[in-house]
Amino acid sequence: MEQAQVPGDIRDIAARQVERLAETVAGLTDADLVAPTRCSGWLVAHLLAHMRLGLAEHATSFAEPAKPGEHADRDYVSYWRDFPPAAEPPGYGGVRFHWANASAYTTADGMRGHFADTARAAAGLTRRAPEGSYRIQGHVMDAADILAMWTVEWVIHQLDLTAHLPGGRPAPSADAVALTARTLDGLLGRVPRPGWDDVTYILKGTGRVPIDEADREHLGDQAAAYPALG
Repeated sequence: MEQAQVPGDIRDIAARQVERLAETVAGLTDADLVAPTRCSGWLVAHLLAHMRLGLAEHATSFAEPAKPGEHADRDYVSYWRDFPPAAEPPGYGGVRFHWANASAYTTADGMRGHFADTARAAAGLTRRAPEGSYRIQGHVMDAADILAMWTVEWVIHQLDLTAHLPGGRPAPSADAVALTARTLDGLLGRVPRPGWDDVTYILKGTGRVPIDEADREHLGDQAAAYPALG
């Protein structure tokens, strides 16, 4: 398969984005943890529980090298074709695991501390990430593509996390935002955007913010491809 090009400094980009996410979480107050997010059915605490499990998987992404003769079947763009937006909004069964996981913490400090420890491990592993191809989630991916994929995940969820929080909050790193926009370009095609900046493009390209009638007029037939991933 033809591989999407990954930035040469992806290890630094990916690690910095994890650290930016950890910085954001470290600044959350107890009241912030019960604020809504852009993820339907999840408060901030529920999204943190989800992300912490993802960071743990991120930190073990290179545990299973590909076997001899196995070749990459996904890159950091095509990986997301397996995760189209859901046709229906999530129901109780789709969100209750993270409700239960978040409720297991007896204090907000405990949740923030556990998240910080996991993020530190993920960032450290990212900077030392090996070369080669690895099995992950039923696919084979090159190490650089795995890191780019996780970077996109953390950019989107940082935007989800801070959407309804008051005051200025750390934004995803600029390089990580640019990588996420390039991922959407790969999924949607390079149709000129209706004057959106990269963050607006990400929010609309992932269905966090719906496209409006003016967007539809500008995008034409391409509007049917939105959102590209959920």
